[in-house]
Amino acid sequence: MAILTASSTDGPRTGWPLGDSLVQPGQHVAVCIDVKDSLGIERPTFDDPTVMETVDLTRFLFGLPDGSMIQTGEMKISGHEKSNLVKFLTGWLGKPPRMDGSWDYREMTGVGAMLNVAHRVSRKGRTYADCQGIAGVMDQLAAQVPNVAQFAVPEGAPPATEPQVQPVAQPVVQPVAQPVVQPAAPAAPTPPTTTTTTTTQGNMFTPVTSNPDF
Repeated sequence: MAILTASSTDGPRTGWPLGDSLVQPGQHVAVCIDVKDSLGIERPTFDDPTVMETVDLTRFLFGLPDGSMIQTGEMKISGHEKSNLVKFLTGWLGKPPRMDGSWDYREMTGVGAMLNVAHRVSRKGRTYADCQGIAGVMDQLAAQVPNVAQFAVPEGAPPATEPQVQPVAQPVVQPVAQPVVQPAAPAAPTPPTTTTTTTTQGNMFTPVTSNPDF
């Protein structure tokens, strides 16, 4: 549920793993792929990083016609008219969103949008694509909105590989000496038998390791 007048629930910490690819700066036609709400996130306050706050956050994930994806920054789940989320939805819808408890902003999944993208550099020196503005799609560009079904929402990191099980050492069994039995009489010589052994060379397979997605 993603209604502004109530707490929203969904998934883990904010964001999706999109790898290192960057959407180019400029205006792009896009479609909303997913919405992710993250509740009870502790983070430093903007005014004083030494002071922590607990907030509920949301993000939107968009897909572009070339198959690339971009996500918005974190926005507080707030119905205040001056909040970033309300401004974002207002720009997208062309009017303020309904906040009487009758509308879920997750309904924007599958809806087209015009995004204004710019490149920014984080405090750690990493360049990333930032969605700085949003608007509805003009009628003449509606045909360029990609189909949401062509995108797969990126999942989180795969589970850690389970530790390999070490084989259990088997006890060494010493052979038991058998008594020597003397034959009563020498046996008649047996003609030699020729045994032919055929060895089949098995196929050798080289395992292929694919690079993980980041």
